[in-house]
Amino acid sequence: MSLGKKLERLDAKMDAVLMHPTAPAYPNADRLEITYPGDDAVWSPAEEIDVTWDLLGEVSQPLEVSLVRQTGDQSGANFGQLAFFLLASGIDPGKKRVTIAVPDVPPGADYAISISNGDPLTVYSQAITIAESA
Repeated sequence: MSLGKKLERLDAKMDAVLMHPTAPAYPNADRLEITYPGDDAVWSPAEEIDVTWDLLGEVSQPLEVSLVRQTGDQSGANFGQLAFFLLASGIDPGKKRVTIAVPDVPPGADYAISISNGDPLTVYSQAITIAESA
């Protein structure tokens, strides 16, 4: 069985455990939902963007906002690897927004925003396209 198939099965088992009502941890997307960016967002390097979210549960530790991109061919040893570009840190979750400057990164349609903290909490946005720099 390929590594990808094994990881898919493991992911499904983890989801089943975490979704069980007596599980000690719940999927953290139940506590924070990214409201922007959404589908079809296209950003340009150096553009200032408001990243926004809603709190759906208790989130008390400061947040970090990063731009993430898949690395490699996403198979074999590269499966699930992401490159992170930290955009903001120490953000009060209750503000529900942060303005970031889009970094000068290679263009592509395989970027996303990650919001995380040490709680642990990690939530990803829909895919973002980064256009070529001007």
